[in-house]
Amino acid sequence: MAKMRNQLMLVAALRTFTGAPPRGYTSEKDFFLTSFHNMAEYLADLQRETLAELCAAFVQKLKSGKATPGAAEDFRSGLDRLISETDFKRVGAAMAGSPAFIEQRLSALEPFSIIKEEKKTAGRDPEAERHIKGAYSRLHFDALVKRVEAEPLERSADAALASARMEVADYCCLYRIPLEETATLTPFSLSCVDAALAASYRLYKDIARASGRSL
Repeated sequence: MAKMRNQLMLVAALRTFTGAPPRGYTSEKDFFLTSFHNMAEYLADLQRETLAELCAAFVQKLKSGKATPGAAEDFRSGLDRLISETDFKRVGAAMAGSPAFIEQRLSALEPFSIIKEEKKTAGRDPEAERHIKGAYSRLHFDALVKRVEAEPLERSADAALASARMEVADYCCLYRIPLEETATLTPFSLSCVDAALAASYRLYKDIARASGRSL
């Protein structure tokens, strides 16, 4: 139930973010940043619950003797977008161990957050950086920053952030990220949302620098 609730909250927040700002916000900047933090929180909860659900289901198969090679491969495929590349390799290696060892290794897993990596000032995961740069490019954020650099005014920054939200809406459609509350967000969808939000946060900081003011 908690997973479904967080999915509904994330989808609703994404739909709000890509639409017209609700009444009550004093500026585009406030709406952009508040929405980002809300979506990041729901996403983190959903990633954690999705990972726990996958691991619990596989552990149950281990205990019941139903963890066939095919089941193990399906499980690893499900993990592909939820954990870091390093952890993914460790899980693969652990599959040769005993059920108790596999369960122990799975219990230590943490979901991989591209947003958290973006917030680091040093030591960012190379794979996360690749995803952020890819999303940043596909969202056409470079052009938005150049527009603000050419006219470093508050209205230019607001217009760029508003355009960025429209780009995220198109991105959701392109990568089949459902914005319907009844749809299921797959690990791939969660990873795409993670990358888009991390790129959006980077854009927010880039626009702050380009406009020469604190956002």
